[in-house]
Amino acid sequence: MRRFRLLMYFALALSGLVYFGGSNAWAQVCTVQLSVHPYATIFLYGRPIAHCVPGPAGCKCVSCWAPNGGVYAACYPLVAPIPY
Repeated sequence: MRRFRLLMYFALALSGLVYFGGSNAWAQVCTVQLSVHPYATIFLYGRPIAHCVPGPAGCKCVSCWAPNGGVYAACYPLVAPIPY
């Protein structure tokens, strides 16, 4: 019974840690651009922030704005085209 109770406390503490401090994604606003053409570049105020290194079907680009004013962007190659 003691092991069970100890495991329950550990699971509760771990789930609280994951829920409250495991990710900061809740504090960001993101946009997703689907089917970006190969070799496209994403610009912000005239500066490149992400570049598409193409897969067979182009890229998917994600841009996020953090509460501190930072902007993060990344492009991921697609293996197959996204259906419309």
